[in-house]
Amino acid sequence: MNALFRILVITFGVIFSPLVIALSAGTDNSVVFQIIQGQMVFNNSTVESATINFPKSSADSYGINLKLKTIAADKLGDLTQENIGKKANIMLNRRVVSSATIQSKLGGEFLITGLTKEQANQFIKSLGLKR
Repeated sequence: MNALFRILVITFGVIFSPLVIALSAGTDNSVVFQIIQGQMVFNNSTVESATINFPKSSADSYGINLKLKTIAADKLGDLTQENIGKKANIMLNRRVVSSATIQSKLGGEFLITGLTKEQANQFIKSLGLKR
């Protein structure tokens, strides 16, 4: 599991400078995983659980540990496998908060890094999960 987190940190954290502000198909309170050829909305119908990953030092950023429901995990796996080498954006409230090049197929559990404390809290709130 540690190796998976390292891979995902590299995948999503390598390029954290948002390059574009784009529109999403979701509402203002949504989290979107976007690739130009397709996108997937993360919400209570696709996400099983989400927790904040707190920084280990002042130099680190916040992150979100996500576990997707089976159908959503399969969809994200297909979407990422078909788009290896292409740029993917994580969008929160129609703003790019993380951007990286897809290096491998993603599974049902992964870590999104490079977030501020406010973005991490908004990310969790936007998912609409029951607590």
